[in-house]
Amino acid sequence: GDTADQVEEEEQQAQSAPVQSGPFIDLFGDVLLSLEMVDETHAQVHQHYTNEALSGKKVVGLYFSADWCGPCRQFTPDLVNFYDKMNARRGKKDEFEIVWVSRCRSVDDFGQYFTHMKWLALPPQEAMGQRGQYLGEKYKVKSIPTLVLLDEIGNVITTDARNKIPMDKAGIGFPWRSPMSILISTLLPRSLRLLVKSQLDGVFDAIRGTIGKKTVGGGFLSKFREALAGKVGGQR
Repeated sequence: GDTADQVEEEEQQAQSAPVQSGPFIDLFGDVLLSLEMVDETHAQVHQHYTNEALSGKKVVGLYFSADWCGPCRQFTPDLVNFYDKMNARRGKKDEFEIVWVSRCRSVDDFGQYFTHMKWLALPPQEAMGQRGQYLGEKYKVKSIPTLVLLDEIGNVITTDARNKIPMDKAGIGFPWRSPMSILISTLLPRSLRLLVKSQLDGVFDAIRGTIGKKTVGGGFLSKFREALAGKVGGQR
């Protein structure tokens, strides 16, 4: 009957959902939302697998913001302009994505405020629940709006993009990386940085054992390690 068909359909959907892993799954979970305006008064929400939605993105922003916050309502239109500008740059087209971590007080408020944005969002129940709290604590969000920028393997580039945008509206310095992290991303391919990120402690302990206590080596190593962990250049 109908129920059996329904169960079968749900099982098929569960089977067809890809098993995802990686830094962005740890942060955001399996699904992100986008919103499409069907006409002036109707919008449709679409679900996307996180890794597919963020595939090929070189910079991923976490935007902590809410409809009830005056400074957020002021900043969001500026961020929309900046987002469009960065994604229209020659040779860097569509490399910047933002994930909105809502601080709205209800799902209705979330839906309403989402119509002012062009990027992705954490599902509202996730943003208002433990995951949203975890992300706020992880990136030491003291007030909103806050915009944190991550690189393509989830390392922090800056936690202060909200204040950098008004000072660099053309995005000339975007994404405002530290010199050390530029060096590392130039020297090491993404796959190696991902590997190093996951095996950081073991790798560096082994290297330190080989180098011994040479000050130059040790100093450079600790900076190198911090940059890999995304902590260089005022990003604490």
